[in-house]
Amino acid sequence: MKLLQAPRRAAVRLRDRIDAGLHSRRRERALERLASIRPESVLFICLGNVCRSPYAERVLTSLGTPGVAITSAGFIKPGRPPADLAMEVASRRGIDHSDHRSRVVTADDLREADAVFFFDRFNKARLRGAEGVRMDRVFWMGDLEPTWGGRRAILDPWGKPREEFERVFDRIDRCVGELHRVL
Repeated sequence: MKLLQAPRRAAVRLRDRIDAGLHSRRRERALERLASIRPESVLFICLGNVCRSPYAERVLTSLGTPGVAITSAGFIKPGRPPADLAMEVASRRGIDHSDHRSRVVTADDLREADAVFFFDRFNKARLRGAEGVRMDRVFWMGDLEPTWGGRRAILDPWGKPREEFERVFDRIDRCVGELHRVL
């Protein structure tokens, strides 16, 4: 097993290095695409809809986006509240999403959203095979980050310590700030 970990780590480091070199162009293209779409509906998607996507949804809502419908969804297990640490860290940032309950994304959600934001490669793979998705309206959340954040993906903090939630929510705050600027 350890023999397989070294090549995997090397591949991740190489991918991150390539992503770093492409970040500024990807960011520019994403912002141009968003400006041309002028989204009236935004959908954030992560695996469980209990950490990243509901936080992004509430942050964008809190910034005030008149005329833009903002929602979030996931791929698994509907009806769950946000993770306790997610609520705690969000609350200290002035975001209350304790009333949120996870929901599973539907084909209608994907068809109706003008812009869909995902957080990692797993989310992207799931979206590629989803009914109703228009890939020309799908965006990497990390591509909106004003400066390179170390990797393109904004990884799931589920089950990790508070510091990881803080780091992930910092990145989401920066990306949502850029999205809000475009909207």
